[in-house]
Amino acid sequence: MEVFLHKIGGKEVPKPVRAELRRCTAAEAPAVYALQNEVRAAMPDPSQFVPDTLENITAYVQKDLCIGMWQGGRLGAYAIVRFCGESERNYAAFLGIQSAEWPHWANADSAIVHPDYRGNGLQRLMLQAALPLFPGNITHIGATVSPENQYSLRNALASGFAIAARREMYGGYDRYLLVKEL
Repeated sequence: MEVFLHKIGGKEVPKPVRAELRRCTAAEAPAVYALQNEVRAAMPDPSQFVPDTLENITAYVQKDLCIGMWQGGRLGAYAIVRFCGESERNYAAFLGIQSAEWPHWANADSAIVHPDYRGNGLQRLMLQAALPLFPGNITHIGATVSPENQYSLRNALASGFAIAARREMYGGYDRYLLVKEL
């Protein structure tokens, strides 16, 4: 999906810049991992985002879904959606949803946007690009956001998510659990 960026480096550009939203390949997993680490390292409070391993990211790209925003050969943003089915890692499990319903849930696992590309609505656009690639049985999406990460929280709420709970996750981190019905 072609998109046009109106801001780069936090500044309006005189002419919109073309970028592409597309599914990432397994060969691109190292770029996803590197972007995750670069953005997290620059965060004022890195505890707002719990990073993943290259091994896990590679598995997600192969088995689940990763949408990347590519501009001139550079990965500038990505969103990972996982289809956890009956796994206890399914966010539906943390919300007390009956296990028979878990296969109908997807986890919006992570969304990262490099500071150079923020302000273009990329989190919402990546979710929009991912939806047509979901298995047909998915009826809900769960997500987690640090209560301190107001930017991501605003993006999630603007994308139709609602706060469903607040709890400790990922080894003791305070998180909102969010839900979006499809």
